[in-house]
Amino acid sequence: MDAYQPQLKRWLRLLAAKGVQELVLVNRPCPRVVPLPDTLFRIATLTRLYIGVWKFPGAAHLQGASFPNLRELGIFSVVVEDGDIDSVVARSPVLEILNIQGTIKGLRIVGQSLRCVQICASVVENIAVVHTPCLERLILWDVRGSPNHASGFCTRIKIGKAPKLRILGYLEPGKHVLEIGGTTIMAGIKPSASTMLTTVKVLSIKSCFGSNDTKMVPDLLKCFPNVEALHIISVKCNEPADKLDIKFWQEAGPIVCVLLRIKVMTIREFRGEQHELAFLQYFYENARVLKYALIAAANARVTGISDKQMFSILQNMNDARWASKFGLAIIGSNGPEGGRPWMFERGSNFSDDDPFAPAKFIEHGQYFFPS
Repeated sequence: MDAYQPQLKRWLRLLAAKGVQELVLVNRPCPRVVPLPDTLFRIATLTRLYIGVWKFPGAAHLQGASFPNLRELGIFSVVVEDGDIDSVVARSPVLEILNIQGTIKGLRIVGQSLRCVQICASVVENIAVVHTPCLERLILWDVRGSPNHASGFCTRIKIGKAPKLRILGYLEPGKHVLEIGGTTIMAGIKPSASTMLTTVKVLSIKSCFGSNDTKMVPDLLKCFPNVEALHIISVKCNEPADKLDIKFWQEAGPIVCVLLRIKVMTIREFRGEQHELAFLQYFYENARVLKYALIAAANARVTGISDKQMFSILQNMNDARWASKFGLAIIGSNGPEGGRPWMFERGSNFSDDDPFAPAKFIEHGQYFFPS
């Protein structure tokens, strides 16, 4: 593609002259060392732009960049330097949706109009939400740190000014280090006003309930006192830790959102392991306002446990001490191990107020699956 730079620039100028609004530009075949022509960054009519398998031009070529009408930007497997993405976002005054996949050192999220940021299948050392007055959704899927970074494979997620942040996930204890208002959330930290995100109503966590990383889950939940919908993906645990039974959860202390706020709780990729059952028993015994719950078993071909056997395991839970009466749905799965990959379209659909929900609950305990 590098040999065709003059033709590509000419095509882009023709598209600009025709007032193109939506553009997907992917470099095939690789390598990604082919730089994006700076002509692209001067198409003022674009409202939706997706670019893949390129290299960002140098900072000097971005000086004249301007996307006055751009509302959605996707960047996939693009070689970027620190500040490249920030620079494009800063020159997109009405940008609402930012989707990223690939490897980047760090990302500073600053944007007056940003409503949804999604980062999937990416290696990122740190993500900093600096100043986003309109940000409603921060969605992370399969995000991990670089092995060359000081914190190992962990990604540091810093939440600064995001007064409208309502949907957050998938947080992964052990892979993600959460920092709120300058304070790093660690196991055993005492909750305070400065370590809470009170605007978040929908939260998703991805955790191996039998590992030591699970010890962070109670402290994470304490940071979100107003969560009304909690969605969990259970991860297979290869090296279970000891004593992560129901007593561990009881000794973690009161969790406000569990006691007083959560109305919907779902858990996916459930395997019927004792550590998972201990969490469910604790949760059901303490969730006083819970209305709907769903347990989605992992694919029987992966677990070796049939749907009938899984149902029998769950029926043995002691419901005599459950804190409320709620609708409970138990379903199977035919998806891949770990669940299906996240789809950007799902997170950026603003008409769906809970994109993490594997099923939508309606009156009388009925539910349906979103397409």
